[in-house]
Amino acid sequence: MQSPTPRSRFTEPLTATVHPELTEAEHTRLSRVLAARSTINMAEGALMVLGPMGLEDAGRALVDLSRALTMHPHVVAEHVLNLVQGKPVPDHVSDALHDVLTRYRA
Repeated sequence: MQSPTPRSRFTEPLTATVHPELTEAEHTRLSRVLAARSTINMAEGALMVLGPMGLEDAGRALVDLSRALTMHPHVVAEHVLNLVQGKPVPDHVSDALHDVLTRYRA
């Protein structure tokens, strides 16, 4: 029997009360935004190592990759994190990442 995939404490929506005056919908939206931002920050760190490149270039590379793939940046960030963790990603994502990294290495 295969164990379930562990949940990341960094990308799961926050469960703590952010502010008592927020509605449940506002809290849920804020939690999702913070989780997406966290994922993007971790992916930028991974790109800094893969590049190697600075933080500004890593942010631009993530945006370039997002545009090339026509995906939201947080979705691309999840693919980048999966790739560096050795998890499978679609071929077109890894090819686009290779192309973007090649541009930033030059």
